[in-house]
Amino acid sequence: MTYDFSGKNAVVTGASRGIGAAIARTLAEDGARVCLVARNTEALEELAKDLPNDPVVLHADLGSHDGWKPLAEAILEQLGPVDVLVNNAGVSVHEPAGKVTEEGLDATLNINVRNLILLTDALTESLKSRRGNIVNISSVSASTGSVGQIAYSASKGAVNSMTRNMSIDLGRAGVRVNAVAPGVIDDGMWKTAFESGLDRDKTMQRIGKVVPLEGRWGSAQNIADAVAFLASGKADYVTGQVLRVDGGILA
Repeated sequence: MTYDFSGKNAVVTGASRGIGAAIARTLAEDGARVCLVARNTEALEELAKDLPNDPVVLHADLGSHDGWKPLAEAILEQLGPVDVLVNNAGVSVHEPAGKVTEEGLDATLNINVRNLILLTDALTESLKSRRGNIVNISSVSASTGSVGQIAYSASKGAVNSMTRNMSIDLGRAGVRVNAVAPGVIDDGMWKTAFESGLDRDKTMQRIGKVVPLEGRWGSAQNIADAVAFLASGKADYVTGQVLRVDGGILA
């Protein structure tokens, strides 16, 4: 299914690969002018070559303390008013109980929570002016656990709470705020783990056993399709929700 984002400006953070790239491509192909945000400018430039509607490429380090501030300014200057904000940038640091470090915790919370909230807040007036909407990328890890994911799970729980609370704050202005919580996706963070030496076939088979829907992993496009729905006019009475796209893992 396609949606009509003609004349809309969309921002996608963490757009250089995986889920972020799929979201950016889907919104652009449905008519949006997309602002691509990530640290890897070279990858963004390559993606931008394939996208219609004159995409904007912005380098940003959302892991730095004030990385959100120049990014917000650049978005408003180079893209203009924001209709759709997709907060996809995220990081996962594998540190089990007893081995949690200040550096790992700070890095996770900085990108996944602190700067996500501050960037969104900085763009709030623009979103209000367009009666726009926000889609945060959460995770089923917010509702379940796995070894070494203490900081990551906590950060995604915060994203879910932020989603619900911001939807209340912005609802009177006509701004909707929702989240998508992916399950196991054969892309993004898992791709990094596989490239680092984790056995792809064995891991997919092992984890697939707990996925009720045919035992299969999801794709980045599955997440992009859910984001496009929530960002579209077809979801104009949906706000404050966390949509799980997980093949039934949490069922």
